[in-house]
Amino acid sequence: MARSSRRPSSARALYRALEELGAAPTPDPALRPDGPTRADGALLLGILLAKGELDAVTRADPGQEPPRGLTEFLSGYRSLTASPHDATRLHLLSHRLVRSAVETTLDDDPSPLSRAAGNAALAAAGLIDAERLDRTGAGREAVRTATAAALQSLRVSIETISADG
Repeated sequence: MARSSRRPSSARALYRALEELGAAPTPDPALRPDGPTRADGALLLGILLAKGELDAVTRADPGQEPPRGLTEFLSGYRSLTASPHDATRLHLLSHRLVRSAVETTLDDDPSPLSRAAGNAALAAAGLIDAERLDRTGAGREAVRTATAAALQSLRVSIETISADG
């Protein structure tokens, strides 16, 4: 398969992909008479990402014995991401963890375990950001700030678990 460009996809391209996957939202013709607009890009990308992740847990669930499809899934993902030493890969990992942290606390009244998991994910994201900043030469203060934020999130996670236990 050909390697895609790193340019962001247009809202129209995202919508077409979602249509092909049977996951396109129905736009209000009064609001969007000409179809999706540039402002719809983030929403459409979120829907596409959710569709991809929903398909991934069906086709490449690491909880399966054996984890069928996981190697191919990871190979496909890695074919579009950069080398292991590239800062973009670290940025993607951090972004995914921040999304996970937010998602763990979306309930109206998240449980202590959900809050602890969210803070642990933020801690991991902060450590990955510190590594990315270190690799890109951002300076010791920037790395120290990211590490301190990670440590604070980890402390909150541990306190939450301890208080609940």
